[in-house]
Amino acid sequence: MNNFEYTSLPPLKLLLLDDEPDIITALTRFLRKQYEIVSFNKGIDALAYLEKNDVDIIMSDMRMPTMDGAEFLSLSRQWRPDAVRLLLTGHSDIEATIKAINEGAIFTYMAKPWDNEDLKLKIKKASEHYLLKKERDALSASLMEANHHLEELNSCLELKVAERTKELEFSKQKLLASLDIQRELLHDILDMMSATIEYRTGSNEGDLKRIALQARTLAEKIGLDENNCRSIYLSTLLHEIGVVGLSDDAIEERYVPGANTHRSEESYPEIGATIVGRIKRMLFLTENIKHQNENYDGSGFPDHLVGEKIPVGSRIIRIVKDFDYLIAGVRNKSKMSIYHAESWMRDKADTWYDKKLLEIFFSILVKKHDATHDGLIYSVGVERLKSGDVLARDLVINGNLMLKAGQHVNQKIIECLRHHEQNYNTKLTLFTV
Repeated sequence: MNNFEYTSLPPLKLLLLDDEPDIITALTRFLRKQYEIVSFNKGIDALAYLEKNDVDIIMSDMRMPTMDGAEFLSLSRQWRPDAVRLLLTGHSDIEATIKAINEGAIFTYMAKPWDNEDLKLKIKKASEHYLLKKERDALSASLMEANHHLEELNSCLELKVAERTKELEFSKQKLLASLDIQRELLHDILDMMSATIEYRTGSNEGDLKRIALQARTLAEKIGLDENNCRSIYLSTLLHEIGVVGLSDDAIEERYVPGANTHRSEESYPEIGATIVGRIKRMLFLTENIKHQNENYDGSGFPDHLVGEKIPVGSRIIRIVKDFDYLIAGVRNKSKMSIYHAESWMRDKADTWYDKKLLEIFFSILVKKHDATHDGLIYSVGVERLKSGDVLARDLVINGNLMLKAGQHVNQKIIECLRHHEQNYNTKLTLFTV
């Protein structure tokens, strides 16, 4: 990311809104040296100011009387659409936060109580984003003007044309650098959304990325093009986003493979598809997310689709997420071994699962050398563990740490794990890279 020389630029104007005067005072004291601060305790007063005055950054509390942060930030776009919007919110406000992100074009949100250094860093990133956008717009206008000027000067000397072309190339590189930063921001937002989902579902950090990579590998294995593979990866990464609209009891129910909520309410895949569908650039993910609980024989939800009428992305998501739940689900109190999970799912092939896709998925777990992604994590039983394998996750047995992530497996370790399985009549599941 570019390093901005803030000393050569006038300070950006930052509008603060919070109904608590003490918080306004604390934020103003902490930020006044870096930014020009204007502050308000009521949303209506802040909107009146925005109607007549320009600001660069808007930061609002979520919970306030009369007008909450989501409504205020959404209304603020009418007057200052180019301003970067930030939200201060508590952990209990996640549903309202998602609403604000969708309706108020929020750049990021920060949890209360905040860490001063983290707050300063996020506001700095927001400032860089704002300045980059202004620079990008200026570059775009400059590029258009330069192209028009070239049409008028097509008879100029070769040297002059070469010099101007060099200038345009420089502008192009700056624009590409700006687009790279935007791409990085998208990745940050996806990471934030994944972390939010994992927090709400109680999953381990990185679980969603692990099964998303497995889904992408399966898509590549059956010959889908890059666009479809990327779509399936992103759909799997966000397939649980609908849980933000479920009660705790409903979350427990959805973890049972094949179980579906009553039709009196939307199931979490439909909620997730609705949320993702509000972002126009992610509309192409909605069908995969919506139909992830369809059964191959038509007995699933929400539309009782049959066979290949179910989107291939949905069929892939169904296989990888159910397999992961059976062997490693955080809320699964009856985890299965790799062998029993495969057997259990094969019994339901062509009933719940696409049999062809299921067998290809199982073959991927066995043939590690065929993988195209270095970050792919495999679920393996002791019987498939090989000397030289590297653990991707700690192995914990009965609350005791037995092996640490990053450890290389040798034959002695494999023999010890086999003896453990025999002595305790159990099956272990390990994760390797």
